[in-house]
Parts: sequence; C-alpha cells; structure tokens
Amino acid sequence: MSLEQTACEDILVDLKAFERRLTEVIACLHPSTTRWRILAVVSLCVATGASQWIFDPETRVVSLSQSLSNHPFFILSTVILMFLVIILLLGVHKRVIAGSIITSRTREVLRDFNMSCDDTGKLILRRRPANVT
Repeated sequence: MSLEQTACEDILVDLKAFERRLTEVIACLHPSTTRWRILAVVSLCVATGASQWIFDPETRVVSLSQSLSNHPFFILSTVILMFLVIILLLGVHKRVIAGSIITSRTREVLRDFNMSCDDTGKLILRRRPANVT
C-alpha cells in the first residue's frame, strides 16, 4: 500500500467521521414532532370545550364561575394550552431553527473545500473547478 493510498484512506475515514458527527448533531437539534402534535391536540380540545361552553343554554343563566365549573374539560384544556404557550415563549422555539443555523454555517465553511451538506448533515462532494489560466 503506497503512502498516497494511506493518506486517501485517512481522509475518507475523517470525512465519514465528520459526516456521522454532523448528522448526529443536527438530528439531536430538531425537536420531535410529538410536541407539536400535543400542542395541536390540546388546541383542538380547547376549541371543542369552548364550543360546548358557548352553546350551553345554562351559560346565559348562571354566573361565570358556575358556568366554568360546569365545563371542567374546557378549563383543563385551557390551562394545559396556557402552560404550553408559556414554555414556547421561554425559548423552546429556538431549538426549531438551531438545526438550520448550524447547517447554513457548515455549508459556508465546507464551500472552501468544494463540499456542501444537505439538511440532515450528509456531506455532498463537488467536483473541483477547472483551473482557469
């Protein structure tokens, strides 16, 4: 095995390790869609509870506190929704864009080496530009 082949194999091993680590980092930064599904389900529960509360004929007759106590589903889902919105306002949304920030910055660095990466972190090797003399 020549020295040049050994150097090429070392470079390939390094590139594969870099790609594996970049893919791992980007995958960990993307929040799971489960959170957004939970938020959608809770929002749907609030809408359902609100419609039941509004269309209840007793709502016009009894006091507000009594009307709300007659609809615990609406109260519970509203409290959960407010909790999720507070968590969102405290910075959970920043994790959503963190992956795209890292990939764009990585693309800028890799451009110098005639490479790029996709949104998942897989490396894309480009052809070397023809020497213009």
